[in-house]
Amino acid sequence: MYCKVLIVDDECMMRQGIRHMIEWEKEGYLLVGEAANGEEGLLMIEEHQPDIVLADIVMPVLDGMEFAVIVKKRFPKVKLIMLSSYDDFEYVKKTLLNGACDYILKPSLNSEELLDMLGRAAGTIPGMQLEKKKETSINEKLIRYLNGYETDLKDGDFSQRFPYTNCRLLLSKDSIGQTGRLEDGMGLVRFIEDYWKGQTDFEIEVLLAGGDVCVMILNYRVRDEEHMLAQAKQCVHKLNCYRPGSFWIYGTLFHGMEGLKNSYQRGCDLFDLKFYYKGTPFLCAAQARRCRKAERFSYEQYTELLKYRSFKEALKQLEAYVTYMCNCTAEEYLLKNTAKNLIYNFLLEKEKADGEMSANKSDFFRKIDHCRYVQDFKKQMEIMIEDLDRECDRKSYADSRLNEIKQYIEQNYAQELELKQVAKKFNYNYNYLSTYFNKKTGRSFSEYLNRICIEKACELLKSTSCTIAQVSERTGYSDPSYFSRIFKNQTGKTPAQWKRQSGKADRKAE
Repeated sequence: MYCKVLIVDDECMMRQGIRHMIEWEKEGYLLVGEAANGEEGLLMIEEHQPDIVLADIVMPVLDGMEFAVIVKKRFPKVKLIMLSSYDDFEYVKKTLLNGACDYILKPSLNSEELLDMLGRAAGTIPGMQLEKKKETSINEKLIRYLNGYETDLKDGDFSQRFPYTNCRLLLSKDSIGQTGRLEDGMGLVRFIEDYWKGQTDFEIEVLLAGGDVCVMILNYRVRDEEHMLAQAKQCVHKLNCYRPGSFWIYGTLFHGMEGLKNSYQRGCDLFDLKFYYKGTPFLCAAQARRCRKAERFSYEQYTELLKYRSFKEALKQLEAYVTYMCNCTAEEYLLKNTAKNLIYNFLLEKEKADGEMSANKSDFFRKIDHCRYVQDFKKQMEIMIEDLDRECDRKSYADSRLNEIKQYIEQNYAQELELKQVAKKFNYNYNYLSTYFNKKTGRSFSEYLNRICIEKACELLKSTSCTIAQVSERTGYSDPSYFSRIFKNQTGKTPAQWKRQSGKADRKAE
């Protein structure tokens, strides 16, 4: 009999690694399923009744420690082997006390150690005699061959299974669900096999080649080229009803085992093109868009434009380069990261120049990340560029109005100006103008006005024979005592001291 094994680990790559580490059936084991957390694992133990469970200690939802306690209580016959990333026996010992029969350190895990561990666990199961296969199935050999694992697959095995001249692959990524579990893939395999059932003109083999990759090897006569293409398209149409949003690559033609791995690799390299094929579930590799290496972006020029506040020009450069990358069919991750990096630098420099902006960096980045296709990405970038362009216009207008206000203060500082009358004259809300003026100048309105008035007073005291009272009145201070106090706060000297020292300085200059 086969010894049934279940894998419970939240790391998809770890589950895939264990799945392909040994030839399970050849060694007498049957891999009955995979779970992504302890809670799923308990449901699958109940469904599949495994003899051995390989479970990670650290998992979400229900971790390995709690999992071990529940398994010991509800499924006492199950042999539990813990997978640990920690070389800490005291930590692992708790799971051993709670029902685990052994543990494996994940970083050092290899096929020999895994087989040794499984063998020891199987040896403790009453009546268990491993039924080892003398020969591994062609399906398992093909899977191991495509994933680069050791296998005894030979040309003769391939030609016996696929007797016709022409071969193509029909393959898809992310078509077996979000978790990458074996169960998700097996449902898809059964659906595909049911579709091709009864086809006598072709030989078809369906493989789960690597967790998230499903591969159909299509073998047919030369004369059936068009018929094969039509059937493949029809199959994908049916699959898209079963798994909406899937994207399938119809690979290049090859003959015999020597072209299999190359066709597989070329097909996998085209998966990222899904970003550029909205509403296209079926893509012929021969007709796929070719990626061109994009020329380097001129970060120096872009940085220079931002440094000298040429924001509109910088936006044009940003937009042009992102469009160029789209035309080059740039890889989705690179395209999005480049766009986010350029926008981040733009917003950073704009905030330095203008203070807080209405544009939100995290909102921009979230919207870019959520674009599933290039059409959505281009539309989103167009909206963002328009928003940032309007931001530039709004800031430019605000800056010009602020300069008008400053000029008005320079011309009317002696009129005992108040913020309320300035706000009314320039049609601003009082509170808004107060906050904005402070942010842009680094001073409150009254501090800014006092600085202007005292600068004018310094000039009058130095260049005229006006008395301190006259200077006070001419600079908008009706109370000379208050004027003297403000003057000393600003200059560190009284008006009289300033006047005397200025006179001495003039005489020395003569």
